[in-house]
Amino acid sequence: MPKDAKAGEPAAALITLQPRSSPPRPQGTAARVTAFEPLLDLGQAATLLGMHWKTLETMARAHRIPALKVGKRWRFRASALNRWLEDGINSNTTNHAALTGKG
Repeated sequence: MPKDAKAGEPAAALITLQPRSSPPRPQGTAARVTAFEPLLDLGQAATLLGMHWKTLETMARAHRIPALKVGKRWRFRASALNRWLEDGINSNTTNHAALTGKG
């Protein structure tokens, strides 16, 4: 019996708490952690692309550029804009290999 326990009282049990473990993952699945990419507003995206915000808004409305409508506002992902630019450069009809002799 511990020193501070009085006769006739039950001794207090020590409980150790272990951190909860997450349920086991099925084999072959990797833990995916996706970071949220901040969205650009119309002005920020227009500045990034070097165009007037109204031109960008017109392109977004016509679905000519990757954009999201959040409420009443247009939002853009910088990575989607970059991919859109690269696709436009790569799909250019000019045959650069023929012009430069490299290929």
